[in-house]
Amino acid sequence: MRFKKIFFVLLMAGFLAVPAFGFASAPPAITLFHGEECPHCRAERAFLGDLKKEMPNLKITEYEVWHNEKNRELFLKTAKELDIKRLGVPLTIIGDKYLIGFDKPKNSGKEIRQMLKNLEVQPSNEISHPLFGKINIKDLSLPFLAVVLGTLDGFNPCSMWALLVLLTLVIATGSRKKVWLVGGVFILTSAISYFLFMAAWLNAFIFMGYFSFVQIAVGLAAIIAGIFSIREFYKFKPNVCEISTPEQQQKLSERIKKVLRSASLPMMLLGVAAIAFSVNLIELLCSLGIPVVFTKTLAMHHLAVWKYYGYIGFYDFFYMLDDIIIVVIAGFSMKFFHLNSKYSRWSRLVAGILMLILGAIFLLKPEILMFG
Repeated sequence: MRFKKIFFVLLMAGFLAVPAFGFASAPPAITLFHGEECPHCRAERAFLGDLKKEMPNLKITEYEVWHNEKNRELFLKTAKELDIKRLGVPLTIIGDKYLIGFDKPKNSGKEIRQMLKNLEVQPSNEISHPLFGKINIKDLSLPFLAVVLGTLDGFNPCSMWALLVLLTLVIATGSRKKVWLVGGVFILTSAISYFLFMAAWLNAFIFMGYFSFVQIAVGLAAIIAGIFSIREFYKFKPNVCEISTPEQQQKLSERIKKVLRSASLPMMLLGVAAIAFSVNLIELLCSLGIPVVFTKTLAMHHLAVWKYYGYIGFYDFFYMLDDIIIVVIAGFSMKFFHLNSKYSRWSRLVAGILMLILGAIFLLKPEILMFG
């Protein structure tokens, strides 16, 4: 029975991973706008004919614009889309780049070859999946990744049990004010500390972004984290963190009780903040692969500084969402509430499969994560 379960998970991982390996570069294509009597156009058409013999998969589409009104309208429309101010023929378009004029194969021809070479490293935006059909990568985005990874990262027992202990003890006092204050400080401190941890990773990746080994290291780390997460799915124990030992958790529980017995409210809240920071440090170690993958993906994009931190904040919100729900319910109802551990367990499986896919992408085709 155990073997069947393992086989099923591996089968699902392979099925979901199909898109990661299903990317293929689109066939190189050239669009040429030319005039029938133009000598430079004739020279380029002869060059492209020779180039086609060298590259049989090269697709060449030609439009004569001096004598064909429809082609001329397309010519003007295309020039407007590419923001070409000084228009002339021949106009060669490769991808989103263009070249106006043609002199000799060793000059303009060399430039066309380089444009084709640059185009080859750009993957097609479409992938094929046996279940979902064609998926356009441009439909995916960094916010989507932030929502998915942040939510999966949040379903983690390493900090949840500390929050549950806090709320259980505070609810027992019958003070609604304390529930809101303790829960609010715990959430705020956790969110700030996790934000700072992720910001540090982001800046490290931006600084080391020029080293190719970083990409490989992140890919391997993601795969290892994925395997570990799937392992957690099978060895799942509700509210048990495998990073900290039972002895360490017992000490932290005693520390929580001591903090809540503090006569001074400011000192109690300061103690809660310190506990939140420490357990989130453990949380970071417990699910290190997920925030590392997200911040490395962010570092691959050239964004304004505020956008980098905005995406981390967005991730952080969904990371804290389960804790927020628990505190809000406790604050209004003064009753202990805990999300069904079943969700936490299955999130480990989903996170594990996703990390395996992302790890493979980092190792094989990291440009996919540029989202078109």
